[in-house]
Amino acid sequence: MRIFIQKYYRCCLPTYFLIILFLVFGMQTAAAQKKSSKKEKHFEAEIKFGSMYDDNILKYSGKYIDRFINRQDSGRFHIKTYDDIVFITAADLSATYRIFKDLKTRINGSIYSNMYATNGVKNWYYFTLGLTQNVTKKASFRVSYSHIPRFYVRHFRDADRVEIYGYTPETFVPFSFAKDNYGFWFQNTFLKSTRVRLSFDLARYFHNKHYTEYDCNSYIFGISVSQPLHKKVKIEAAYEFEHSDAKGYDEPGETRETADDADATYNEYAFALGLNWELPKIRKKTHEIDLNATYQNRVYFSEHFLEEDPEHTGRVDDVVLVTANYNLQVSKSFTLGAFYKFFMRNSNSSSEINSEYLSEEKDYRQDQVGLQVVYNLKF
Repeated sequence: MRIFIQKYYRCCLPTYFLIILFLVFGMQTAAAQKKSSKKEKHFEAEIKFGSMYDDNILKYSGKYIDRFINRQDSGRFHIKTYDDIVFITAADLSATYRIFKDLKTRINGSIYSNMYATNGVKNWYYFTLGLTQNVTKKASFRVSYSHIPRFYVRHFRDADRVEIYGYTPETFVPFSFAKDNYGFWFQNTFLKSTRVRLSFDLARYFHNKHYTEYDCNSYIFGISVSQPLHKKVKIEAAYEFEHSDAKGYDEPGETRETADDADATYNEYAFALGLNWELPKIRKKTHEIDLNATYQNRVYFSEHFLEEDPEHTGRVDDVVLVTANYNLQVSKSFTLGAFYKFFMRNSNSSSEINSEYLSEEKDYRQDQVGLQVVYNLKF
């Protein structure tokens, strides 16, 4: 584990921070050439360290947690424990300028990683590059790109290998993907303090060689409204629609209609509600609570016969996510935080028999609780 972490930080972090620093200092040079007298530009660095306990790192249903404990399904489980301690590190570097008269331009780059104490197979990270531009004092937009090189989901039994090897341990292979996300949002503040944001994201998923039928493009449209109720209380409501168009086949000459592979095409409808409450100060220290709840309804559109694609034909998922965050600003630079996250998925189908199967396969509950420290520096 220690060797893996050392290699990770030596190989990955320097590369991406060189990219970030190149972009940021490039902007600084361009701005310096304009010799602005106001000196409003500044750099900001934020570094975050945290740790959390995750009681279900692979989002297993109760059925598979029992099988893991009982050492069943040889070849399926490539983890040592189904729960784990996760170490979180994140860094963000940004620069803000006033290139267009008095309108702010902000460019930033960030990297985020999760490292698992016991189950290194689950380690993952992503990086983001973004540009935020004010177009008026109340309106702004942002464009961004983020990339996940590899995200491990779990091992599944590959139907194509079953035809060759039968139901043997060799038929279990890893399910993982890489992801590119291209994001855009535009927001404006109406009246005095009502902020409305419209967003669009294109997410592209590229799965490993065993599961290319799951490759897909996801188109995500969103709207959110933020409204202060009081100087210390703010609420936010959001709606998001996602259409994911899966490839649905994995061999030359096949199409989605002619293939016997899984078709994971779906529509998802999400509703979210959030509350931010700045609590009365403690010894002149600012602290706050953030509460958020999200409900997602996902409907799959596989047109295969139930026997060919029982995991997706007629499937409907109901997902609930609840998060609670507490932050205490110890000083201008340091913030301490604690958080709790709850995830739950219920899967069902129009077919009563398949609904029971899906429930056993896909239902899960996951709890995460952790602490973090954030260091912020402006220069």
